[in-house]
Amino acid sequence: MPILVLASYVHAHCLNVERLPTSGESLQANGLLEEHGGKGLNVGVAAHRLGAEVALLLPLGHDVVADEVSELLEHEGLDSRWFLKTGPQSGFGVGFIGPNGENFLAVYPGANALLNKEHVEIALAALPDLNLIYAQFEIPEVPIRAAFEIARQRGIRTMLNPSPWRQPDSDLLKLTDILVLNETEAALLFGLSTNEISLEQCLHSLPNWAEQIAWPGELLLVTQGEEGCVALTKDKVIHQPAWPVAAFDATGAGDAFSAGLATALLNNLSLVNALSRACACGAWVAAHQGVLKCLPTQIEIDSFIETKPKPTAV
Repeated sequence: MPILVLASYVHAHCLNVERLPTSGESLQANGLLEEHGGKGLNVGVAAHRLGAEVALLLPLGHDVVADEVSELLEHEGLDSRWFLKTGPQSGFGVGFIGPNGENFLAVYPGANALLNKEHVEIALAALPDLNLIYAQFEIPEVPIRAAFEIARQRGIRTMLNPSPWRQPDSDLLKLTDILVLNETEAALLFGLSTNEISLEQCLHSLPNWAEQIAWPGELLLVTQGEEGCVALTKDKVIHQPAWPVAAFDATGAGDAFSAGLATALLNNLSLVNALSRACACGAWVAAHQGVLKCLPTQIEIDSFIETKPKPTAV
């Protein structure tokens, strides 16, 4: 079982608006999208569609929507034994999406907040052959740290996306091999303003920023939207330009990026090729409305990469 995703579920409700509202303002929406979501759910399903073998440790509520998503995931071919009923209500989210794909979101965690250390330990005891554990911050940090500690003992690679943002514990960062950040998260982690996380500044200063927080891992990434991403290894900085697409809705693009990167690394692609594939997955989702139904398959991404104009640096 190559990947264990410490997942989350959010019953997502997104409103399309002509522009993002300001504080205290009410706007009339011109579109509504309701779907099964959650950062962990998205990454797990995306990795599965990209050909990885995935165990999805998914906290759900004792409600109708949990039964619906369980049935959907079983139809996808995911193993339902790791779908847990941890609380009364499943996670719930609301988002606003502007005309150029810009968005902001709010999430009520519900059952996600009740995933605990024991859940993780039981799953890991039953999954002896993992190659990667992926986590995100729609669940508590305690079970993530427990999973990453076991991963370190067993020589399993770890990957963390600290989103929705909260400051990662220093001990958790020490247990993280691959850290994926967007520009806002990078600014908060490094104590900078968002206008200091430009592409040029990342290319020049990312090694210094990482050194200042004593980053110990093997790979640190900052996604830059339409400018692609910047990756820091132990000895170099790499810029991967974005694949040019007309962005429709950026929601979920980061989750698709993470899944694309994880599966590419598991398939032993070079870092440059893995970054290119991850950016292609993010671009694919950004060019579509919604997330779960639009997460690409391996065949779709192969075709996208083969037929689309190659990305070039801006």
